[in-house]
Amino acid sequence: MTSEMRNNNKPSVLIADDEQVIRDLFQRFLDREGYATSTAVDGLDALQKIEKNNYDMLILDLKMPRMQGMELLDKIRKLNKDLIIIVITGYATVGTAKEAIKQGCFDYITKPFNIEEVAIIIKRAFDIHRWEQEKKKLQEQLQIAERLASLAQMGAGVAHEVNTVLTSVKLFLEMLKSKSPETQSEVKNIGLMLGEVKRAEKLIARFLNFTKPEKGEFLKIDINKLIKQNLQIFKYRFKKNNINALVEFKDEIIEVLCDPIQIEEVISNLISNSIDAMPEGGNLTIRSEVIGENAVITASDTGIGISQEDIKRVFDPFFTTKPHGTGLGLSIVHRIIEEHKGTIKITSEKGKGTGVRIELPKA
Repeated sequence: MTSEMRNNNKPSVLIADDEQVIRDLFQRFLDREGYATSTAVDGLDALQKIEKNNYDMLILDLKMPRMQGMELLDKIRKLNKDLIIIVITGYATVGTAKEAIKQGCFDYITKPFNIEEVAIIIKRAFDIHRWEQEKKKLQEQLQIAERLASLAQMGAGVAHEVNTVLTSVKLFLEMLKSKSPETQSEVKNIGLMLGEVKRAEKLIARFLNFTKPEKGEFLKIDINKLIKQNLQIFKYRFKKNNINALVEFKDEIIEVLCDPIQIEEVISNLISNSIDAMPEGGNLTIRSEVIGENAVITASDTGIGISQEDIKRVFDPFFTTKPHGTGLGLSIVHRIIEEHKGTIKITSEKGKGTGVRIELPKA
């Protein structure tokens, strides 16, 4: 990032013109108007700077050495940058400027120009761009609201069918339990399965209340115990998927004030996501420790990772990269952690695995 763009509070403008007098004129004027400015001496220089930095606006002369303006516009479009573009042209190339408008440029300025009028065009461009971004955000929120409404409508029917299945499973497990299983391992496994059935019933109720979540019952819980219980539930999936699960507890007991059902949902979701991210097997490491006044839980895997573009949206409702995912898992996890006055952060690199860090206040 160039020094001219370090002030994040200022809109950043790149001025690309092969005439130094034009570059200097724009730079002095825009600096005075409160913009963070950078300059490029030709089309190739502008492309290299746009590839490295995220500018808000490009003021572009269409006639430049090494790379003409129209060629640069084509390459910028392929970069998929959210960039406002205003082109500068002479009278002889107004037709080309109009063609640039068709390709997505905001406006064009003809030489000779009045710098005060240019300032109005630039301000209007930023205003309209901001309105368009707000409109797009509102449209996305409306789409999410509509999908949540549809989900609520079909939820009652789905819940009835799933609860019927869970009731059958519960009765079967209770029947097995009453027949005195032969080993302690069988007793433990049946107990775990009955616990999961009970948790599934509660999760369905929470799922149906996604748009109107109820407050859970907060208890003082050992977070390490919850992690161990969830790892035990997933042990067969670990074996089936050739995954080595490692646990590192720096403190034997770490107590947090939480809704255990919700925090179990968080831990379960993170473990399940890590398993899905390692189709060829790998390592999952879960750590817990106390740092200051917080319990810190980290989960890192050696899976396929998440692209930097997707990682910005992992907590958005209905966003998923899985072929059969609902896109609600991490959205629910994020909401649960916020309700517990905690934080969650995900870091990842494509092909190199993913790390999740959760901080919750100690009890």
